[in-house]
Amino acid sequence: MFKKNYFRWILLGCLGLASVGCEKAETTIVEKAPVVELEHDHDHDHEHESLGRLVVTNASSAEAAIFDLEDGKLLDSFNLLNAPSALYASADYRYGVLVDRNGDSIRFIDGGLWQEDHVDHLHDYDEAPMLLEYTLTGSRPTHFVTHEDQLAVFYDGDAATATPASVSILTDADITAGASTPLSINYSINMHGVGEPRGDYVFTTWRRDDAESTSANTVLPDQVAVYHRHNSVYEKEQILDVTCADLHGAAQNESYIMFGCSDGVLVVHEHDGEFEAGKILNTEALADGLRIGSIYGHEHSKQFIGLASAHGGASVQWFNIDPEEGGMELIDWQPAEKARVVAHGFSFEAEHFLILDNQGYLTVLEPYVRDGHTRWEFGARLDITGEDVAELREGTNFSLTFA
Repeated sequence: MFKKNYFRWILLGCLGLASVGCEKAETTIVEKAPVVELEHDHDHDHEHESLGRLVVTNASSAEAAIFDLEDGKLLDSFNLLNAPSALYASADYRYGVLVDRNGDSIRFIDGGLWQEDHVDHLHDYDEAPMLLEYTLTGSRPTHFVTHEDQLAVFYDGDAATATPASVSILTDADITAGASTPLSINYSINMHGVGEPRGDYVFTTWRRDDAESTSANTVLPDQVAVYHRHNSVYEKEQILDVTCADLHGAAQNESYIMFGCSDGVLVVHEHDGEFEAGKILNTEALADGLRIGSIYGHEHSKQFIGLASAHGGASVQWFNIDPEEGGMELIDWQPAEKARVVAHGFSFEAEHFLILDNQGYLTVLEPYVRDGHTRWEFGARLDITGEDVAELREGTNFSLTFA
């Protein structure tokens, strides 16, 4: 079973990589749970599960292509006004989210696979992909976070034009309906921030008007605000009193929300109906010049995984972060020589954590239990190319997406 799981993930990974190996392409899977082919007699005794569809964009051209992962067939391609700066999947995986950060806009591609609740059964749809006319606009859309059925888009704003930051929260149903004004949170100042949606709450970064950032590249916030939805409005209920210098990166699991700070990580949890914050300080194993600026969580994992790096990302460290124990430990991920991380994330149900590097290797971290506590450790390193990367065409790079 262990090897079978590896092959499943490698198969999906290689399909994406084979399609996007050149010119800084981006990918995403437009899929959630396995989508069942439509039975025309409507007896709903489905026998075949689709592998889903893959959206591919190319940084050198304003085009998005849709492939069927069942047979690798190109289903359609769409011309765009600008080459997307990033590509994501929507919260329920029906839509590809095309981001033009410099153009202050977001567009959507309907992957064509979805299910509709017919009370006594889920009705399956298998349609042609479609580029929607629906567009979101805002100043510098940068951070995208999905949790359960919600997508939070954080717009950084722009100091040069005195444009403040904002957050939009929307679902796949909002995209389907073309909601021109999704639920939003608006600030009075710009910031490079993030929003974590969680039911009726959104945990967002908070920048004080008089805050000074120690980052040389951008103004970073140093606190977290808790917003609660009342009808169709988000109201700020509290600002957590524990500061988080140069806040960057966030994630959540079933019980905790975590944010990256230059001196450690900020941990938020609910206690007696209110949200409290604490701090896990950096371990001595953290190399000089690095900080945890990216965090990854999953509802099926009690531990978080933190990525520590400096600007440029040439040197990285991975850490196991346990909010219940209040500590972090260095993960020996045994990188290949000259490996630079290009993609990473939990598998769909957190059986593995996967790290793809620029040398064409996929490192697999797996959980293990020691003294009653779960940790993540090196499991395997898989060569996904079978070729010498030095001999690949100039401009070739690797990308990874999850189904």
